[in-house]
Amino acid sequence: MTDERGDASTSASTNAAADTGVSLTAAVSSAWSTVKTVYWANSPSWRVLKSGALVFLGFFVWAGSNILYSYNGSLDALHYPMAYGFLLIGYGPVHHLVVIPLALKWRRSDGLRATLGKRLPNGMLVAFVAAILVLGTFPAGAMTVDFQSQLGDGSADVDPELSCVKTTGGDARVDCELASSEGVGRVVVESGGETVRTVEDPPYEFSLSASEVGEIVGEKQFTVRLEDEDGTFVRRYTRRLAVVPEATE
Repeated sequence: MTDERGDASTSASTNAAADTGVSLTAAVSSAWSTVKTVYWANSPSWRVLKSGALVFLGFFVWAGSNILYSYNGSLDALHYPMAYGFLLIGYGPVHHLVVIPLALKWRRSDGLRATLGKRLPNGMLVAFVAAILVLGTFPAGAMTVDFQSQLGDGSADVDPELSCVKTTGGDARVDCELASSEGVGRVVVESGGETVRTVEDPPYEFSLSASEVGEIVGEKQFTVRLEDEDGTFVRRYTRRLAVVPEATE
């Protein structure tokens, strides 16, 4: 009797596991079928809807990655979602407003056009992924947003403007100054993971030679930390050398 009950229990467990596996497979298959249906939907309303959704998704991923990166510049892996979102803003509408309709039209033709119609969407997706990898590895300045000031735990009232200009030529350098020294006890300039300048006296002006500005993923930039009289971090500014305006004569 005990063996029979054990066999029945084992059989029930096996059947339940099999049913769960079948249900999961069916759910995945149904979801994939739905995704393909939406992907190939070609009515004007669907084109606009898909394009708008991808623009929104791209902007959200791009902006979110930039915000996270501004708080931790060492997370270089964020350049890849940043590149994905940045490219998706433009590529999403192109793919669903141009590529998909053109592919469906060519598929109804003969010869070379029919072959191209079958391969065009996948080819464009491969090119899109390749562009993400390239742009993520070698990020362009236009892809990154400089969230210039970041608050710390100190007083939120400490918000002086940081002005920087650069001079080019043989003695290339960057000159910076704070518009106000109120609430500031010390200025620490960091670049390439090292402290390159510390200014403890007003008016908190400093200069950096171009050689002192380190590179982060191929882009020269430096960070200016403001601390109060107690040494508490209150605000941080990040400047990319490429976008610092040149000094006027």
